[in-house]
Amino acid sequence: MKPRHPLLKPILTLAALATLAGCQTVKPTEDTLKQRSEIALGVPVTKVSNVRNDSTLTYFTATTAKGEYDCQMPSGAIVAVAGMGLYDPTPSCLKEGQPLILR
Repeated sequence: MKPRHPLLKPILTLAALATLAGCQTVKPTEDTLKQRSEIALGVPVTKVSNVRNDSTLTYFTATTAKGEYDCQMPSGAIVAVAGMGLYDPTPSCLKEGQPLILR
């Protein structure tokens, strides 16, 4: 049996961590936001604006013929997994000015 290099395990661990850290910066494009919000709202979206992002969620405003909606959609590692075709995140949207009611 061949002896392993003593630094093999730490190098592989660092490579895995670097890969996962890169996933945290993945953000959906405006075109993706538009397409996904059209699916969630069921109406054509004319414009996506006010896009802002933290490490886990992307917030944006979707404009339709029915009005403006405040939306949020997962980003970061979840979007990286979605890019592999394993998961399609859908935004959640509320009509602008509508209060959030928790049940």
